[in-house]
Amino acid sequence: MKGNQQEIELKVDIRPVNYGELDRRRPSDTRTGVLWAVIPYTAPELTRAALRHAGVCTDLNVHVLLVDIQVVPFQCPSDLPPINKEFSEQRLRDLLDQSRLAGRTEVLYARDWFEGLRRVLESESLVILAAKKHWWRTHEDKLACRLLKAGHHVMLLHI
Repeated sequence: MKGNQQEIELKVDIRPVNYGELDRRRPSDTRTGVLWAVIPYTAPELTRAALRHAGVCTDLNVHVLLVDIQVVPFQCPSDLPPINKEFSEQRLRDLLDQSRLAGRTEVLYARDWFEGLRRVLESESLVILAAKKHWWRTHEDKLACRLLKAGHHVMLLHI
């Protein structure tokens, strides 16, 4: 019996790549080697776990954007949210200080949680999420799927 043999033509494009042209969004970060990671605040223990994971990568020069999206109900005016902003900002600063990572914090008010997060993210952002391990899909699992579909890079940590 003779087997079917097929010829496969493989084309390889070997051109020198100018690394300065790869990412024009943040040229200063590309030159300095800074990796920005976005960590949305979900729960204190989950956010701490995500910060610990980002802190392990010390040789990558990781900077963190720790963001808390507060949902404002439609009954309230968007310029007068019922949530105390100073409390949220202090909570985020304390978490970031405990992690000893470089970065910044941001509190954002939005009508929809996911749309608020999308306003913060640039295209193809790296998002680090921690989730509790369950046999059902958690909120963080669903969020990771939505972010992947939107074109972002997601690190989902099951703890």
